[in-house]
Amino acid sequence: MTRTTPKTYHVKSFGCQMNVYDGERMGELLGAEGMTAVASEHDADLVVLNTCHIRERATEKVYSDIGRLRREDGTRPMVTVAGCVAQAEGEEVLRRTKDVDLVVGPQAYHDLPALVARCRWRTCDRS
Repeated sequence: MTRTTPKTYHVKSFGCQMNVYDGERMGELLGAEGMTAVASEHDADLVVLNTCHIRERATEKVYSDIGRLRREDGTRPMVTVAGCVAQAEGEEVLRRTKDVDLVVGPQAYHDLPALVARCRWRTCDRS
């Protein structure tokens, strides 16, 4: 299925205060590209799960949230896992679930809009 670049987004931050700050920054970057923030992940074309690996069971919480993003009609938003879990788990996130489109560690937040633009629901150019 071919999809266009997302027009709406929702950033959900787990854990530490730094993640809240980073989530706000990611939202600003996406907004600067013309995307609109929405209050619910169920209304978003793009959901960013901004994670903290330090918190207990953080990885399991991320996978649980990913599973809940599928809609009643079988569709789902574009899903990005960001933050410390993304940095620690890396490619394992993509291997473990087919419902994640993009993994972005803290060092690449500034590239998030460009990475999202290159990504089309599991057909990302990972070069």
